[in-house]
Amino acid sequence: MRSSEPETTPPRLTRRWWAGLLGGLGLLGLWSLFNILVDPTGAFGLSGRFAFNRVPPPAVIAAGEGEGDPAFFTRAIREHRGVVFLIGSSRTWRGFDTCGRPDILRVAGSAWGLRELARVEKTVLDHRRTPAVLLIEIGLPTTERPAVADPAQAALSTALSPRTMGFSFQTVIHSLVGGATRPATYAACGAFPPGPEDWVQAERSVRYTLGGLDTTPASLAQGRRNLLAMADQADQVCQRTGMRHRLVFFTLPSSPGGSPSPRHDRIVQTNAARIAGDLADRAPVPGGCDIRYLNFSSEPPGTPTEQALWRDREQWSDYFHFSPRLGATALPALLER
Repeated sequence: MRSSEPETTPPRLTRRWWAGLLGGLGLLGLWSLFNILVDPTGAFGLSGRFAFNRVPPPAVIAAGEGEGDPAFFTRAIREHRGVVFLIGSSRTWRGFDTCGRPDILRVAGSAWGLRELARVEKTVLDHRRTPAVLLIEIGLPTTERPAVADPAQAALSTALSPRTMGFSFQTVIHSLVGGATRPATYAACGAFPPGPEDWVQAERSVRYTLGGLDTTPASLAQGRRNLLAMADQADQVCQRTGMRHRLVFFTLPSSPGGSPSPRHDRIVQTNAARIAGDLADRAPVPGGCDIRYLNFSSEPPGTPTEQALWRDREQWSDYFHFSPRLGATALPALLER
């Protein structure tokens, strides 16, 4: 017996349906292409390449810098006419003022680890046509935290983002309507202004931060291997291009006198000595870069008077970040050949 229910046939995909789908994909492609070409936050390396994206407005630049993506600094690295690049985390950002040194470009970001530093290193070396000097503050390298997103996924998300589209329109309007006469500042030279000193809160902060830091022997050993990988990456570029770039990895004192976590200071100093040994034992690479390590973790740079300042808590904004006055005493030692 045949079923009393009527037979159903699957709906056919009409030409109008296919036209709508292809039209939507085309609009999505144009949306993405516009964001990529304007590149308001530097994610695709095209910022500043064209008249319509020459000068992003200050709000767009601030947003790109605030995101902490090393790719944001690609334009500044590409356009830097000096020789020296000062690279690091928030300590470098807060502790060095390079406004009086146009030959130095400071590239730093909050909470950057070796993964971000390696990306900046690669960007600098890939864009240089003459030998460069890279000063890289490495602090206490440990096992890297998991990446927030795969670079390809992050790029796709940026290209499709409505927020990026808003920044793109702002950039085009600002570049074409009167903004092109004002140069863009993609890497500020001034030291990040410290907040009001509150040493009670600073002690809570350092204990909280160090409580989540993996300083096990295995983690520290992995951090040292990651650092050697950065040296290998640089040597490969020097071999390929025939240019002898100079890389100076360095470690500065981790905290002032009277730190609530002297154990952390001892870990930094012990690990720094091991880093020095690892790099000293590293076999020279024919045609490689000039790579060295400066360990100031236990003995600060400068004259005896300047060294004493590193132990003065008043020269620090908290137990992690030293003042630009101390950074000024360290810079000559980092640049000394």
